[in-house]
This record gives sequence, structure tokens and C-alpha cells, in this order.
Amino acid sequence: MATARTAFRLALISSTMLAALASPALAQTVAAPATAAAAEDVGDDIVVTAQRRAERVQDIPLSVSAISGDALKNAAVTDVERIEQLVPGVRFGRSGAALRPAIRGTYTENVAVNGDPRIGIYVDDIYQSRTQQIPPIVDLDRVEVQKGPQGTLYGRNSFGGNIAFNSALPKNEFAAGIDALYGRYNHIRGEAFVNLPISDGVALRIAGMGEQSDGYIRNRNPNGNDAGDNDQAFVRGTLRIAPSNIEGLEVLLRGSYLWQGGNGIYGFGYKEVGVLVDRDLIRQPGGSITRNGVTYNFPNGFNGQSWTGTPLNVDSRYRDGIPDVNGVDVGIPVDADPYVIDFAGKTFRRTRQHQWGGTISYDVGAVKLRSITSYTDFNNLVTGNSLTPVQLNFSYIRTRAKTFTQEVQLLSSDTTSPFQYIVGGYYYNDNITEHNVTNVNRAYNTVGAPAGQKLYNWGFTALPTLANGTTVGNIDQTFAYDSLTAYQQKIKSLAAYGQLSYTFAEKLTVTGGIRYTSDRKTQLSSRFNTFPGSSPLYYAHSIDDPINYTCGGLIAANSASNAPASAIASAYNFVCNNLTQDFVTWRAAVDYKFSRDHMIYASVSTGAHSGGFNTGVVNIGGVNTLLAFAPEYVTAYEIGTKNTLLDGKLTLNAAAFLNNFRDLQAQTSIPNPANPAAVLALVQNIGKDRAYGVDLEMVARPTPNLTFNLAFNWLHAREIEYAVNTFNFGGIASFCSTTVTPDCNLSTGEQNTVQGTPFPNVRTDPNRFVPVVAPDGSQVTVGGVPQWRYVIAGKGRDGTVYQSRKAFQPDYTVQVGIAYRIDMGDAGSLTPEVQTYFSSDYILTDLTPDFGNQKAFTRTDLRLTWRSADERFRIQAFVNNIEDTAVITRAVYASNRTLQASFAIPRTYGVQAGFKF
Repeated sequence: MATARTAFRLALISSTMLAALASPALAQTVAAPATAAAAEDVGDDIVVTAQRRAERVQDIPLSVSAISGDALKNAAVTDVERIEQLVPGVRFGRSGAALRPAIRGTYTENVAVNGDPRIGIYVDDIYQSRTQQIPPIVDLDRVEVQKGPQGTLYGRNSFGGNIAFNSALPKNEFAAGIDALYGRYNHIRGEAFVNLPISDGVALRIAGMGEQSDGYIRNRNPNGNDAGDNDQAFVRGTLRIAPSNIEGLEVLLRGSYLWQGGNGIYGFGYKEVGVLVDRDLIRQPGGSITRNGVTYNFPNGFNGQSWTGTPLNVDSRYRDGIPDVNGVDVGIPVDADPYVIDFAGKTFRRTRQHQWGGTISYDVGAVKLRSITSYTDFNNLVTGNSLTPVQLNFSYIRTRAKTFTQEVQLLSSDTTSPFQYIVGGYYYNDNITEHNVTNVNRAYNTVGAPAGQKLYNWGFTALPTLANGTTVGNIDQTFAYDSLTAYQQKIKSLAAYGQLSYTFAEKLTVTGGIRYTSDRKTQLSSRFNTFPGSSPLYYAHSIDDPINYTCGGLIAANSASNAPASAIASAYNFVCNNLTQDFVTWRAAVDYKFSRDHMIYASVSTGAHSGGFNTGVVNIGGVNTLLAFAPEYVTAYEIGTKNTLLDGKLTLNAAAFLNNFRDLQAQTSIPNPANPAAVLALVQNIGKDRAYGVDLEMVARPTPNLTFNLAFNWLHAREIEYAVNTFNFGGIASFCSTTVTPDCNLSTGEQNTVQGTPFPNVRTDPNRFVPVVAPDGSQVTVGGVPQWRYVIAGKGRDGTVYQSRKAFQPDYTVQVGIAYRIDMGDAGSLTPEVQTYFSSDYILTDLTPDFGNQKAFTRTDLRLTWRSADERFRIQAFVNNIEDTAVITRAVYASNRTLQASFAIPRTYGVQAGFKF
């Protein structure tokens, strides 16, 4: 902690010193101050680069929302997730260090090493390859949210759209500023910048930030720590070279460093919420259940878990001897407060990122040449505990990414010409490694554990079945070894693209674009080779043990392992595979400008999200390999209009869209290529979705001092085809008598159940269980048990069509804001503001549409800002989320069938002040 505080203080002191370079005389050279930030952001002349060139947002035939850096600062946006409060049509899910944005019917789901984001994150034209690379909000010029696929000009993995962060550029005049914030949870943040003109056409801009706060998630366990804290420092330098003696040349050189410590939202930031339970199915020992003409006997009782049940706020992994429902003890109640946990194990994070970029633009008259080069070195270590009151294990996830990109562009530079074009090439080289270690607490004693803190399995017995039916020193041998997984993914991608447009009679513009992409991926996955054998022996691993990422290379276990030396030396090896996937994306659009203030447009575009490999190893013909999945695609249709009315006092934009998604990557069951009589649960291209809706945005400025904004989004996002794999958890027999009776015969298929819960099964709900079919058309049978998929969306066995809602996609959202500037003459101005956001309910996971729903909610921000007469100094008091609404940003259905959820920050309040020299 001392180190973290020192880093924070150094960052804050350094930033303050930079800002202090300003003198009163120099400060007079700064351009006239802007108007209130709330009005700056909505002006119709805001410039964006969504089409890779600077254009007014009102001139481009795309759905783009932009918010200025001043507006972000005014709204106390210090974290990416709060952008959804200001920008319509985008939501930010989050789990631990991973960002999961959602736009127009799609969102980023797979954040592991073998997955790529579905929505591109760009920082100063640099693509961020990992979802953990969350950009700091520091000295930004603007943030653009580009909605819908951007597959032509941006390419790979701009499948659902882009979120582009653009830092402020150096200017040829002195400027500096400093901002400080103090808020709830001892949130302290200092930010500063200085802009230094060095010589004619050469300027340097340096910005820095230091931040600390306590965790907003309270851990009541004395052996754990709070979560949701901030402990980070960031610095960025930008050098602009545009010498006057070389007309048309501009060179931008950037470098940044980010450090994060503390705890953050540990591991994946989850809290146990509860379990799906059908209260009518709960039985005391000796009870029975009859469903669809079949009777199931439960000599040990049954806790009622059912995939189609309703939420019950208990942790089903433990029981405390107290009856919960129907006189049955089904678990330990979890704290209803979303911001209180009871987890043993002190977690931490360590993040470091260096990023360098260079952009060279040279306008030679008729054309402009541009080169964009970047290199990123990202290193992220997060930890997690077992999410239990006693520490059963402790996990480490280390992600490293080294990414080089090079892009070259040739653009038309004569903006008065009816013919405009951009052609370019793109090279992407990414080397990602991920190393996961879970260390088991071998001192956990099931006999001596306190009441209510003893493991028991998901049936209704006291303790889980042990690995060999015994204990060793009262240590539960179900956890007799540490787990290790290690992966590497290397990507080399080449792309060529072009977009042309022609304007007829200065009114009608036709645009067409195409992009060709070739991805080559190589993946290494660790494979467990041997097992020590007898139960008292185990493997041990450390997150710091060296890893040799080579095909066939061995990963030795740690010398602390209690296993034979030969087994320790050859515990794991790497299996690898490679592929090349080519795809083409394109765009066609037409727009008609009635005048500078009125435009209508229509477009059709496509996007692709790259394929990859499953991490699980499959043996085919005696050869270990990794099975691939293909890219997924979207075709998007959009019509819209952009209007500036009443001499600029009213901006009104509207768009209607339809997105058809196909070949979606999802986990399902397929016949094993090595043995068609068996099945594998793998990611394959089996999904189809559809999303359509309407976006409306309005900003009214009836007087220079009054600003009113309104945004409305309607979205109908549904899964059309989606049949998931079923789980073999011992089937219904584990809930019946120890002697298998005809009613519990495994050959009936009850062994295949959804997420491992016994209900529903093939006999209680036969229509939604469809057979897994072998290449010869026969149903795959494993050990005499027919294999099935469960239809979440698509056709059932009798032809019934099912649809399901799409995760993170509310049907309606509404944003309303109002700001009124009260002019107080020489005493400055006072601006009260209200910004409110309403969202209808939505589901959190596609697998559990009836569990984990986020209820409809409203979040309102209030702020009161005083600005000096010259608007160089401001002080603001604010309250964010005045309703104190707890919003789930991410949820998963864990292996023990309980829901785990992450929650966004609750109500915050504080003061912030800023001064510009």
C-alpha cells in the first residue's frame, strides 16, 4: 500500500508541477474560453473521425454519438462505464478487469485468450486487442460511439461498432490546467495537463492522473478485503510536429504509461446472488416427484434446483442446518445487500501498460498520405478467491499482450471535389499469453470447519464424494491438486480496404466500400498428461513458474508437489494448431443533403468477428489437436436523418436499423470427430440472432443559457437459433435411490440436463431437447445414453418455434438532461444540471433467460457548477445515481448452478474543482 500511495503522490505532484509552469502573463495568450461544457458537447459542429477523416458529425451518413472531453469532465466521468449515462444506445458490462460493451443487439462475451472483442476499442486510432485494456479518461478531446458494424474502414472485430477515445492534441500556444476531485469512498483524483509550444510548428502536451479510493464493496470477512477500490497512475505525452516550411506535413508521436494496483474488482468481481429453485420440487429425505408420468424417488431428499425455477437467495454450496423452504435446509442465505460479500482470501491486481504510437500525415495537394504505427506492451495480473466464507482456493490470472500495428492510407484532400476516396492497408501482429493457476488450500478441514461452512454437493448429502472415498488428515481429497492452464495465441492479420463516394449536384452522394482481411492464428493450449495416482499425492503450481510456449513443450509442476519426481517433471505439455481465415466486408450508402442542416441517408453494411480455436484438446487419429470455429457475420441495414433546426437551436437525429447476425459462436454439443459415437462440448458456429430498433437524439438550445437533451432507444433483440450443450452430471440417478430403478434408468436420457440441474430433462420437457446427430444421421449415444441439445431458440422436436431475449439488450432506454446557466455578471455563473437515464429490464446471460434479469431502473445525476466570469476556474458539487440503484453489469451461471453477478458502483457524491491557465 505504501508503494501505491507513493506512486499516487508522485503522479499528482508531477502533474501539479506541470500545471504550475503557467504564469499570469502567459495565461493571457490562451484563446477565449468556451461556453458551458454542457452546451459544447451538443453543438452541431462537433468534429468526428468515424470515416477516418475529420467531418462534422451532422454530415456523415452514420449513427455516431460523440461527447467532448469537457463534457466528460463536467459529468465527473472518471471511468468508462459511466459513459452509458451520457451516450445513448451503448451499455457497459464488466467483470473484473474485462470490459463487455453492448451495442444494437450484440456484446462481447468471450474475454479469454482465444476470444476477440465483438466491439472495437480504439485509443488514438490504436486498436486495443484485449478487453482488459480499459482506457483511462484523461485529457480527452472526445469519445465517439460508432454504432453498427464498421467492417470496411476499421475492419476486424468492429462487429457491433466501435468506441473510439481521442486524446487532446498539442496546440501552438501555451495552455495548462489542473483538476481535483474528492468524493464518496475517499475517492481522491488529481489530473493535470500542460501544452508547451516549443518552436514554430512544434508543440508538446503532457497529461497525468493519479487516483485512489476505497472499495465500494464491503467484505465482512476478516480474512478478506474490500473490492471496487481505485489505485492507479497514468501519464501520456504527445509531440506534434507541423513545421511551417513544409506545408501539409504533420507528425504526431505519442507515448503513455498506465499502472494499476490495489484490488480493483478482483478476479471477475462476482457476488453470489442465489440459485434457481422450484419450491414445489423440494423434498424431504424419502420424498418423490412425479413429472410427465415419471416418478423420481429421493431417499436423500432434494433441494429443488431447477433450471426453470425462480431465484432463491441462498448459496447452495453450503448448509447451516436451518430449514429454508418446506422444512428443508437448501443452503446458506446470502446477504441481500449487493455491495456486501463474505469471502475469505485477500485479492489484488497488478497492471502495467506501455503504449507508443506515431501518426504521420502529409498533404501533397491532391491527396493526403497517412501512416499510423503503434506498439503496446500490456501485462495484467488479477487474483480471485473461492467466493466462499472459508478460503478453499486462491486463483491467479496473468494476461500478457504485445501488439504491433501498421496502417497506411491514401485519402483525397480536396474537400470541394465531388469525388472523395480513401484506400488503405493494415497489418496487425498480436502475441497473447494467458496463464491461470488455482492453488488449493490443503489445510481446509471438513471436520473442523465451523457450522455452516462445510462443503456439500448439489444433491442433498452432507459432504461431496471424495476422490477415493476417504480423507487424508481430514483434508477433502476432492481438491487433491492445484490446477494450471496456459495458453498462447499469435495473430497475424493483413487487410486492404477502400471506400469511394461521389456527390451529384452537390446534393446526392453515393458511397461504396470493401475490405479484405486475412487472419492467421496459432494457438497453444496446455494438456494435462499424468496424474500422481494415489490420493494423498498432489501437484502444485505457482503463477511465477516459467512457461515454455512451444508446441509439445513441457510445463513442469512446482517442486513443492507431493508427487514422484518423474511426474513433476512432465505434468503438462502444449498442443498447438494454426489456421488462416479470410473474409470480406463491405458497405454501400446513399445520402441526400437538402441543405447544410438537413440530410437523409440509407446504408447496408457487413461486419465480421474473427474465428479461432477451442482451448480444449481433442485426440483425432492418435494426434492431439485443437478444433477451430469460424468467423461470425452481421449484415446491417440503416436509414436515418440528421437535422439542425431553428438557426442551430435544435438538433434532431433519428435512425432505424436492422441487424441480422449469423454463424454466431456459441457453446454446444457436437459429435466427436475422433469418435462419432461420443460428443464434445465446444464453441461452434450454430447461432442466429436478429436485432432491430430506432434511435432518436434531440438537443434543444432555446436560449444561450438553457440546454435540453433527450434520447430514446427502442431495441428488439432476439435469439433466432441457439441450441446449447447439455451437461452429464450423473443425471437424475444421483437424486434417486442408490440402486438404479426403472424410473431412474440412465438410458432414458435424464443424464443430459441443462446446466446440470435435474429438471427439466428429456422426459419432463421432451420438445426442447433435440438429438445430437452423427454424420450418418443417427442419434449419438454414449454409454447407452442418447445425447441431446437444449433449444433456447429455434425449432423444437414438434416444430414449435422458440425465441429468447438477447443479453444486455433492454427494449427501451430514455435519457433526459437539462442545464441552465445563471449569469451573475462579474461573480461568474452558476449552472444547475440534471441528467437521468431510464432502462427497461433485460437479461444478463443467454443461458438463463429466466434468472439474472436486471429489473428496470432509473439513475439520475445532479450537479451544481460555479464558473468564474472568465471561465478559467470552476467548482462543482455532484451526486451520481441519486436513486442508489444497484445495476448488475455482468452475470454468470456457475458450475454449482448459482448465479454470480457483478454490480456497478452505487450512489457517489463529491466535489471537484478545476483551473485553466
